[in-house]
Amino acid sequence: MARNPGIRNNRKKEIIEATIQVIAAVGYHGTTVSRVAKSADVSVGLMNFHFESKDKLFEEVFKHLAAEYLEVWVTRVHAAPAEPWARLEAMVQAYFDRDVFTGVKLAVWFAFWSDPQLRDKFRDAATAVERRYVKELEHQIYNICIARPSGAKQAKLVAVRVAAALSAMIDGFWLQALLYPKAFKAKDAVRSCMAFVKLLDLYYEQSEKLAAAEKKKTDS
Repeated sequence: MARNPGIRNNRKKEIIEATIQVIAAVGYHGTTVSRVAKSADVSVGLMNFHFESKDKLFEEVFKHLAAEYLEVWVTRVHAAPAEPWARLEAMVQAYFDRDVFTGVKLAVWFAFWSDPQLRDKFRDAATAVERRYVKELEHQIYNICIARPSGAKQAKLVAVRVAAALSAMIDGFWLQALLYPKAFKAKDAVRSCMAFVKLLDLYYEQSEKLAAAEKKKTDS
């Protein structure tokens, strides 16, 4: 009897993983309890025992993917040096980690974002998940800004705008990976994202040169 909770949890996880495969293959509307049961090699009765409805099943799939991504994010960020650029790169890499960045899981994430029924049901939860990570991006970009001699001025505003653009860029790469999986390379996407943020250095360098030139002109 003591083993039953563990067995039930393992079986539940297997059903969730089977559901992910089915959603990726046939989408929300094609995903049925019987189809998932067949994929998981369990009875419909057992499916109903673990999940009261299709909606509950999808809710658990969403929670599973969100928890999986959080684990990857935390692991990568905690392993990175405390320096802002290193932390930011770890965060960007987390979006493309092989444990979460697969064709199957991308298809399921996009199902949650694009299907009208799923989008309406999970809008608040999906927004909360996304906002959490964007806030972390903002924080590290803010740290990068204030490290520059002229970076403190409007650092928060710059961080918010750059993080929003970076997040949109990452979303675009996710879509590219889904549409063109054979041509897509995650490491190139990470490099492109970091190159975009590194434009901040160029921005501040030019700002500091202009400020120095103006000061020299005023002093003379």
